[in-house]
Amino acid sequence: MSTALATVAGIAVLAAAGFLPVLATVGLRWCAVPLAPLAGAVLAGLAATGSLSFGGSLVDWFLGLAAVAVVVVCAVLVVRPDLGIRPGPRRRGRDVPDRVAGVVGFVLVVLACAWSLRGLRTPTVGFDARALWVMRPGWFLQSHGQLLVDMRVKGLVINQSAYPPLLSAAVAVAWKVTGIHTARLGVTTVAVLNACALAAAALALVQAARTAASRAAGRWIPLAAGVAVAVLLVVVAAGVTEPFLTNGYADPLWSLAAVGAVAYGLQLRDEPSARAAAVILVLVAGMTKNEGFATSVALVVLIAARAIGWPGRYGRPGRHSQHGQDGQHGPRERDGRPGPPEPRRGWVAPVVVAFGELVLLVWWPELMKVIHARGATTSFSLSQDIAHRTDAVAHGMSPYLHVLILALAVSVVGALALRPVRRRAGVGNDLWAWLALVVGLVALGGALVTGSGAIGPWILTTVHRITEYPSLQGWWIVAVWAVTAAAGLTGPPVEDDGADPEPTERTVSDEDLVGADS
Repeated sequence: MSTALATVAGIAVLAAAGFLPVLATVGLRWCAVPLAPLAGAVLAGLAATGSLSFGGSLVDWFLGLAAVAVVVVCAVLVVRPDLGIRPGPRRRGRDVPDRVAGVVGFVLVVLACAWSLRGLRTPTVGFDARALWVMRPGWFLQSHGQLLVDMRVKGLVINQSAYPPLLSAAVAVAWKVTGIHTARLGVTTVAVLNACALAAAALALVQAARTAASRAAGRWIPLAAGVAVAVLLVVVAAGVTEPFLTNGYADPLWSLAAVGAVAYGLQLRDEPSARAAAVILVLVAGMTKNEGFATSVALVVLIAARAIGWPGRYGRPGRHSQHGQDGQHGPRERDGRPGPPEPRRGWVAPVVVAFGELVLLVWWPELMKVIHARGATTSFSLSQDIAHRTDAVAHGMSPYLHVLILALAVSVVGALALRPVRRRAGVGNDLWAWLALVVGLVALGGALVTGSGAIGPWILTTVHRITEYPSLQGWWIVAVWAVTAAAGLTGPPVEDDGADPEPTERTVSDEDLVGADS
């Protein structure tokens, strides 16, 4: 079997494991296609964690978790058939342009992602990839006792064996399925997962444009802009992440997944399908690398806060709302009479989901401490040279973060000129994206400043890779404002008389989400 066929087989197995859970939670949306292999990779990472925690082979755990996921999904659909697999809200008279944009956007994004993997034509394997990411898959395929020895042995120069397991576990599944245990297959499998995360993030832009178009008089303008900007984002992201996108490194996967989590969890309109996509992408980022873990923990908190409605209050009156007789705020009907009060947003479900995500994310690093794995503990340096280290980190990162200046300027201009358009378009407040960028940047910089290694060589060898997330997030902010500007070219919004929204999915405006922008 060739490496290409082996890669297809490995990704197909991961996609098969994640297909039904993704379809049941995300729904019949184009983003479900790239999310399925990523969900399968999450199951592989959990299988590696379970195997190391309780014994048993990784493959048995992987198949068992996939079967449990299917049973749980079927049981939930039996109890709650209203949560079944369904497409998004339909709008009469608007289906044709919307569907065309969805199909064209998906095809062009996939083609752009495939083009971004052209570096695979040169069979290269990065140093860290060979020393860690495509070495541990062989460990995960060994017995439980041998795996413990591999994780604990002190003789290896590379001490990052305690890094999160998702990437190596996904490669181990591909190795087991195909019988080909080569670094080349590991690199190609990782590259395809990178492309899936990139496609998922780009398709969120297409979805944002489709939502904006549903409320615009000239809907073709935002639809075309969304597709074009999504393709351009893929091209830019490929440039930011090369050559690591195609040589087996883990940094592109967690960075792209984190950007996608921000897109679905903090920028698209707040609905169950977007939150489900965000959960998958948060787990991918947090179970891939330590930097992704720190960023994902912060994203879980931010996404839960937005889902609850903090710091704003659900039902807060906007321009088209007024107080109901019971003191709640309800939408004004078209004849001027007050509509029914809007329900207050519940906090139980977001908190339970966030708690479950944190448990899954924390399980692996705590397990590493319990088994005394190599690299499970990190020494920190808070000595008098912290000012020097901070200055070195700032100067080392700055050449890779010029896009943040552009993003800040665009955000300021957009907030002054396009805030009403952004609210009408149904895109989340820009402050959420900036909060996510800042917490990720602080986590990355803090690790360098407080680390005990020599700061000069550390910055020199890692700064390009570790700044991928803030750089990509900056480009995402610019892209969203570009789609918003396109929506502003369509003139005043139209009445959506033919809207048939799903009863379980409610559009939440910026005024519902954040009060600071008012």
